[in-house]
Amino acid sequence: MWLMAFLGGIMVGCMASMPPGPTAILCIQRNLSKGFRSGAVTGLGIATSDTIYAAIAFFSLSFVTGFIENNMSLIKCIAGVFIAIFGVNIFLQKPTMQIRRNQTGKDAASWKDFVSGVLLGFANPTYILVHIALIASVKSLGFYDADGSLLSNASMILGIFAGCAGWWFLVASGMKLIRKHFRPRHMLIINRISGIVITLIGVSLLISMISDLQINLEFNELFKAK
Repeated sequence: MWLMAFLGGIMVGCMASMPPGPTAILCIQRNLSKGFRSGAVTGLGIATSDTIYAAIAFFSLSFVTGFIENNMSLIKCIAGVFIAIFGVNIFLQKPTMQIRRNQTGKDAASWKDFVSGVLLGFANPTYILVHIALIASVKSLGFYDADGSLLSNASMILGIFAGCAGWWFLVASGMKLIRKHFRPRHMLIINRISGIVITLIGVSLLISMISDLQINLEFNELFKAK
């Protein structure tokens, strides 16, 4: 049964990684601007954060999910600011300087790529809810040992990591095939578009946070009036 749990985990990891978002944009941008290794290492960082969130969802750590639900406004504020700053940084990147660094080997894939992938992945803690739904769906299809043995649990978590990492490896491989056709002017456009999209995602989280605060204030005023 551990093999079925592992396969179920791969399904969860792949399905959780497929939807477009800031992490996907970052991984694609890194692949095109810095190369396959940088994109793959960034994807590995994203897979690490996704696996940690999946583990929280899998083991039903209610105190973590409860903390997130009770502090959603604060989390949106921090995540929004972080993502917006990340987007502005990408927007300001100059392709010519990046190409020179790549040629001299000064900006090869490093721990910074991995850490940035992890941090951007962690910037969306509501992703735990996505993993809860996906894991429940996979369990309902029989890809899990009902007894919940240690081996099955470990296999599921490892499978999720393998699915996430495998997806980002495929993305990096695909970008490697088309990267040679890109010129500095194309990279400038990609940096601008990627930066704008990621910044807008961060700003949307801040707007959502403000909206939540206004709704809470209205509810509080309503209850006070009663």
